[in-house]
Amino acid sequence: MRYIGVGRRFVALLIDGLITALAWMPFAETSTVDGVYSIRWDGMDFVIPLALTLAYFVVLEGAFGATIGKVVLGIRVRRPDGSRIGFGPALIRNLARVVDAFPYVIPYLVGGIAVIRSDTDQRFGDRWAKTVVILVGTDANVGIEPPAMAATPDPYGLPSPPPGGPPTEPGAGTLPPPPPAT
Repeated sequence: MRYIGVGRRFVALLIDGLITALAWMPFAETSTVDGVYSIRWDGMDFVIPLALTLAYFVVLEGAFGATIGKVVLGIRVRRPDGSRIGFGPALIRNLARVVDAFPYVIPYLVGGIAVIRSDTDQRFGDRWAKTVVILVGTDANVGIEPPAMAATPDPYGLPSPPPGGPPTEPGAGTLPPPPPAT
């Protein structure tokens, strides 16, 4: 497996941040006082977009192993054995963003340091959820055909080709010569 460090993860998070910002905009309360623009969220106007943002990460990572940002960057969240993570670990790793994103004035400083100091490039959320972020196509299960699939007969009842491929006859695969010109 090829583990993904801070760079790609950060760009994926920026993409996801732009997408999830769409959930926050309708709930924002804006004002301008003495030429100073401010934006804030209170009560349910904070809780609803927060829940939508959490759902975005948990549902996409739990079902598909990646958010839109991760898909664009060619990375996936997997278990250390290369299998899908499911919804439980997706919830744990995303609730842990509260810790990984600290201090909030320098977002994800704690998570970034945790990734840099980990042999498997895991932030705290990944460690607690027992997940890793990897490059697409480098998980341990890629290219391994399950034994049940190897013995599956042809769905149309055709005989399987012999080991080593189909037999070839002299001239097989070549076109017949053109008819003589008259």
